[in-house]
Amino acid sequence: MLSTADKSNAAGPVPHPGISFSDRLEHDLGQSLYDAAEPGKPMALVLVCLNSFTLFSRLYGSEAAARVLDRLQEMLRRLGPKSMGRARLLALEADDPGSMVMMLQDGPELLTHLMERSLVLRAALRQHLNKEMIQITGQSLALSIGFARVEPAPPQRLPELVYRALRDARQVAEGSLDVKSMNLLEEFRRLVEQPLLHSVYEPIVDLQSGQVKGWEALARGPKDDYFHSPEVMFDFADEVGALFHLEKACLGQAIRGVGAMEPNQKLFLNINPETLADPKFRDGETLRLLADYGLTPQDVVFEITERHSISDFSQFHRTMQHYRAQGFSLAIDDMGTGYSGLMRIAFLRPEFLKVDMSLIRGIDSNPMQRALVETLVTFAEKVGGTLIAEGIETATEFSSLRGMGVRYGQGYYLARPARAKPSPKISRVNFRTGQGEAALQYNQCSLPVRNLVEQAPQVGPQATVREVKEILDKAPISGCLVVDDGRPLGLVMSHNLDRILGTPFGSSLYYDRDVSLVMDAQALMVESSTPVQQVAEKAMAREKLKLYDHIVVTAQGRALGVVSVQRMLDALAKVQVEMAKGVNPLTGLPGGVVLEQEIEQRSASEEQASIIYVDLDHFKAYNDTYGFEAGDRMIRMLADVLQWAVRRHGNPADLVGHVGGDDFVVATTPNKAERLCQAVVRCCARLLPSFYDAEHRRAGQVKARGRDGKPGVFPLVSISLGIVDCLSSCSLLQVSQRAAEVKCYAKSRPGNVYVRDRRRSPK
Repeated sequence: MLSTADKSNAAGPVPHPGISFSDRLEHDLGQSLYDAAEPGKPMALVLVCLNSFTLFSRLYGSEAAARVLDRLQEMLRRLGPKSMGRARLLALEADDPGSMVMMLQDGPELLTHLMERSLVLRAALRQHLNKEMIQITGQSLALSIGFARVEPAPPQRLPELVYRALRDARQVAEGSLDVKSMNLLEEFRRLVEQPLLHSVYEPIVDLQSGQVKGWEALARGPKDDYFHSPEVMFDFADEVGALFHLEKACLGQAIRGVGAMEPNQKLFLNINPETLADPKFRDGETLRLLADYGLTPQDVVFEITERHSISDFSQFHRTMQHYRAQGFSLAIDDMGTGYSGLMRIAFLRPEFLKVDMSLIRGIDSNPMQRALVETLVTFAEKVGGTLIAEGIETATEFSSLRGMGVRYGQGYYLARPARAKPSPKISRVNFRTGQGEAALQYNQCSLPVRNLVEQAPQVGPQATVREVKEILDKAPISGCLVVDDGRPLGLVMSHNLDRILGTPFGSSLYYDRDVSLVMDAQALMVESSTPVQQVAEKAMAREKLKLYDHIVVTAQGRALGVVSVQRMLDALAKVQVEMAKGVNPLTGLPGGVVLEQEIEQRSASEEQASIIYVDLDHFKAYNDTYGFEAGDRMIRMLADVLQWAVRRHGNPADLVGHVGGDDFVVATTPNKAERLCQAVVRCCARLLPSFYDAEHRRAGQVKARGRDGKPGVFPLVSISLGIVDCLSSCSLLQVSQRAAEVKCYAKSRPGNVYVRDRRRSPK
């Protein structure tokens, strides 16, 4: 066993993160227990407390109190080792008034049965001590007991473990730490210290463009473990006073596990307001950790949940000013369910406001929820924040929120949290038609951004702010590129530079220093081949202060120039006018010239393709009988069925087009064509009769005029599909001729049918 002097030298400053033991070890009790502890061996602390002892001392005098304490100490020396399984008594010290602490050492039996043996000791003490108490006072004195393990450890860890055990024993004696929690405490400590927990990431998606704005890190414990659930983990940490250490461990794991993020994406970290204000949290460790993993404060958003009250709001506001000065952003989580009122939110001016899922679920059918969320959208804009809807789980919730102007959202409908950052299901969805990436090209500009590039002045990173200011004052363009050997390092916008220099002491601080200090090192940079539409989506997903900054365009990593937002929007507007000519107004599906170009491209390609021609039989008779409005509903139904079949059974690149009237085209691959047709025939056989009234359904026919103008009897509407395979390159004319023949054959057969052209592929 080491001497006291040896132990002090061995231990030195205790390195355990977040806990300082030096002041506690100066306490006589802590030091004496530490002196008695044996490194590398299992030990136990047992705390015996005489309840209400201070009151007892006042009532019966100090002499009676001293007599009772002497008797308690004597009994502990005599009964303690025996009751604790003949354990060896290492130390017996007085704690608070009316309390005594024993340190015991023995083999595994002591630790295995610590609770049972402590209860045996308490029963023995009650029996012997209360006999004397009754003689002195005429009544018994209540007695409580606490206990804790001290795991085998080297000398340098003993101060920490002894202090922990003493604290745990006190909590057990007070009843604030129950036996079940006591048994779980060591498991929880291993979870936090090793750490055994990990983070999963849930995307926060721009509901207008489908781009990922950021990733919320969510803590998870080990699989099949008691602490796997984050609710259990954080509730337990709160119970045992370890919330700070758990949140610090979760933050570290979230930063280590997030991996590479795209420019302007954010990492959202949940954190308790009290933890954020803790001086130990503000010691710079987070900044060092971010730097180690290639992140900056500008990449991080602290989520403060409304479920936790802020005891000192003024202090918290000063704390957030400290973090914002470093570049961190703020989000209010669970908005609408907790403590923070709208005035406090307006005072904090968070960058993001997250609406709790209780206000989102069922919003498509609840007008009160819609009104509330619409109000929050306006409120967020007024205080300079952006709304994020949590818990989106259905397509109708998604579309409702989009239509209400909610900018961002997250939830299982978009993507479930995963350890490897998941791709959102709608990241490339065409929000107008829902067909996926293939259809997206018909409603966006595929013009490469290189066509819009403007030359911008370029300087090296050592150029002074004064030099860049003079260049921008004379240049016809409002941005200057900072480059190194032709590769862009950052961007300086004239309005941002004026804002920096216009602050108090801004000119004196920056004018003659390197421009790298004021440039935007996270400016949006895109390759020259990127379509303008994609660039626009990324540009509009930026934070508000950067919304109208230029976009840096590169060619194989070298600076090519910049594109202004205004120039890009002008180009998009022109292209959208042209594209509108190729979209059917009834269904929103591509048609006309656009559709012809697509069919021609696929049929002329060396890749195998199948073109499915779709037509409704006897549609004119239905349209004449029930009216054009009913006819339009039937056509829209068919468009929905075709799109559903492609999503369910086709390929991501498949296309549904609307030629006009009741004629449609589906472009797919030969291996998918028949399965698609089967699905469409089955659905139409079930749905088409529902468009008729009961009398016509029973008769199976309607009276109407035919195309020749003569009255006649016509069957109910059915569907005909003809498949033409292009197994090698062929012309649009050849495909059209085959299609007319196959469709004519299909229409000659009764009912809902599809046929496939089995002849040799057209050439």
